[in-house]
Amino acid sequence: MEKQQFRYLTDYYNEKIQRINNFQAPLNFIFITDQHNELVTSVVPVIESMRYILERCPGITFLVSGGDIGNDYHPDPNELRASHRRMMEAMYSLGIPVHCCIGNHDDGLGNMICNHWDTRNAILPEEMHLLCGKYNPTDKNYYYTDMDTADGGYRLVFLDCTDKPYLTDKNGQYPYGWRLEISDEQAEWFEQDALNTDRRILVFSHSPLSNAGIFGTANMTDRIKPYDDLLGGPRLSYHVRNCKRVLALISGHVHYDNIYYDRDLPQITTLCALPQKWAPGCPDRELGTVTETAFDVISVKGDTMMLTRFGAGVDRYVDLIRARNTVYSRSYTSEKSE
Repeated sequence: MEKQQFRYLTDYYNEKIQRINNFQAPLNFIFITDQHNELVTSVVPVIESMRYILERCPGITFLVSGGDIGNDYHPDPNELRASHRRMMEAMYSLGIPVHCCIGNHDDGLGNMICNHWDTRNAILPEEMHLLCGKYNPTDKNYYYTDMDTADGGYRLVFLDCTDKPYLTDKNGQYPYGWRLEISDEQAEWFEQDALNTDRRILVFSHSPLSNAGIFGTANMTDRIKPYDDLLGGPRLSYHVRNCKRVLALISGHVHYDNIYYDRDLPQITTLCALPQKWAPGCPDRELGTVTETAFDVISVKGDTMMLTRFGAGVDRYVDLIRARNTVYSRSYTSEKSE
C-alpha cells in the first residue's frame, strides 16, 4: 500500500518529530492503547504512521501496547482471534520490541456473556501469551524488562490486570466477563521481585491501579469509575507509594487523557486509539483525518516526561517529582519479604 495514502496523518507529524529529536531524551518509546482493532477501521493507517515516525526518530527503541487490541464485538470467535493476530503482526512488523499489557476485552468474555455467546470460545491466558508474548521472557502475562540508558537505566514493569480465575460453572461456561483483577501470586511477584531493583521504574497496566481522581466514563459526571475498580489494586498502590523508585504509572482503559498526581506519584492515562469520542470531554474523531489515530511517543529525560501526541488530543508534560528526590541506592523490600 502506497505511503502517500497516509499523508492525511503524516503531514502533521514533522514538527512533532523534530521536537522529539531535539529533546534528546535517553528513553523514548511509543505507547498505544485500546485499539479495538477493526471495530471501526483497519490497522494499516496507524501502523504506517508509526513506521513514518520510527524512520525519522532513531531514539525510539520499543513500543508498549496498553491492551484491548482486537474486535471482541464480532460474534465469530475466529474473527476475534484474527483481529488480535493482525494487530500483533502489524506491530511486530515495525522492527522494534513490542511489550503488551493484556486488556479486559482481550479474552472476549465480556461481550460473549452480554450477548449470550458461548464463553467456551474465550481466549484463555495461555493463548493470549502466545499471541502477545514475543518479547516476554516469562511464562506469565506479567513481567519486567531492564533497559540500559545513558542516564543509568530503567526497569519497565508490565502488569496483567486480567489475572482472574478462569473457572467454569456447572454448564462449562466462564462466568467472569470484563473483570479486572490482580492475583495474589502476581501481587507477591510485584512486591518481592519487580520492585526489587536499584533502577528507576515505570509501571504499565491496562487499567489504572486506582480509579480515584481518574475521569473517563461515558455519560457519567463522577470523576471516578465506580463499577470496575481493579481487584487487588489497593495492594499494589500501597507498594508503589512506598517504593520511591517508581516514577510513574501509565495505563489506558478509560479512553481518556488524565494526569493525576497521587502525592508525588503521577498516574497517566491516554486516549484510546479507537477513533471514537468516548466521553463528552474527549476530542472529536473523524476517519480520514489526523484525528483517526491517537498514540504517544513518550520521552523520559531527568525529571520530565514528555508525551508527544500523534493524532487526536494534545501534547503533555509530566513532572517526575520522584526523579528529583530519590537516591537510587537500595533495592525495595516489601514488609512481607523482610
